[in-house]
Amino acid sequence: MRETIRIPWVTALQLLIFQMLALIGLGGIQGSPGVIRPWLYGALAAAWALLTWRTATARLQVSPEGIRSHGTWRTRFVSWDDLVRVRAFPATGPLWEFPIAILSDGNYVPLTGAYGLRSERESRVAQIAEHLTMLAEQA
Repeated sequence: MRETIRIPWVTALQLLIFQMLALIGLGGIQGSPGVIRPWLYGALAAAWALLTWRTATARLQVSPEGIRSHGTWRTRFVSWDDLVRVRAFPATGPLWEFPIAILSDGNYVPLTGAYGLRSERESRVAQIAEHLTMLAEQA
């Protein structure tokens, strides 16, 4: 029993916009000395490629041991034994949400491997949270 939940295209688009703004902000590379400029462009291209790869491979993996959340910045693991339930949590701003795992000791772990748009009717993240809570109850 191994499931993988991938991020929606909207999250990838959000990161692409962030990257474009970063490139515009780093326009100061043109003012750097000519000898170091190719190295700066290479470092920028490598960082951009790594960030794009990490975002494109963001996911939640469900295994018999628990939930592994591969987000853009870090990977987290939650054991089924520690998990009480999963619920949708609003991200920064009113538009995005992601699931959080509520643990038996009262702490919570953001499962940032899946983001979605907030919705009043059918929230994709709320459906994921319900499904993960059901799996935790069965484990």
